[in-house]
Amino acid sequence: MSESYTILHLPKEERPRERLLTYGPENLTNRELLAILLGSGTQKESALGLAERILAKCNTIHQGEKDTSSVLYQLSQIDLNTLEEIKGIGDAKAATILASMELAKRVSFSDKPIKYKLNSPLKVADFVLGQLNCGLVEEFVLLCLNTKKELINVHRLSKGTLDYTVVHPRDVFRHCLASSAHSVILVHNHPSGDVTPSKEDIALTKRLRQVGDLIGIPVIDHLIVGGSQYYSFLEKGEMVD
Repeated sequence: MSESYTILHLPKEERPRERLLTYGPENLTNRELLAILLGSGTQKESALGLAERILAKCNTIHQGEKDTSSVLYQLSQIDLNTLEEIKGIGDAKAATILASMELAKRVSFSDKPIKYKLNSPLKVADFVLGQLNCGLVEEFVLLCLNTKKELINVHRLSKGTLDYTVVHPRDVFRHCLASSAHSVILVHNHPSGDVTPSKEDIALTKRLRQVGDLIGIPVIDHLIVGGSQYYSFLEKGEMVD
């Protein structure tokens, strides 16, 4: 390997930590950011080299695609056993990576989100993709909106199995009422990646719409996400009687 064994062998302006402090984290590559998390490499490889191999492993999981977002998606899903299959990754480094991925998910889908204006299915998809598409089981989420269709609260309502989750209207609208929501958008994921709604998805959407209309908190859309895809009931014209 042509790369120096340690970061210290690199010129100071090329070291990831120094580059972050000088230029900011947004200007670093995925490889450099991951190297900072790792802290060190092995006796024969720098943290940068080790980071490159981790990302290559993620790329292999995604069938060799070169898309950066796909690699990061796989990194966000990686588990302890897969990480420790990589030479140079022990419990400490694996724990750091897993903890950072979990924190990123929690921050991006926090209970006190910025008031994003979610006035189109595409904007909703932009908000939730990358947050729900990593799930290994079905999750059901409520996006509570104010009168301006700004996001005021996010509720992770339930987790189910690989292909099923249980949702009751009582639980949905209890959270909506507690948030003083004017309207609500429903979102759930399909871990299979196939976003085609099932018969149960269609029936649930209809039932929740009926209850929402009755109590004055309309359900304005239901999105199903999986991988990098989404299905919007509103976009497909299925939110009208």
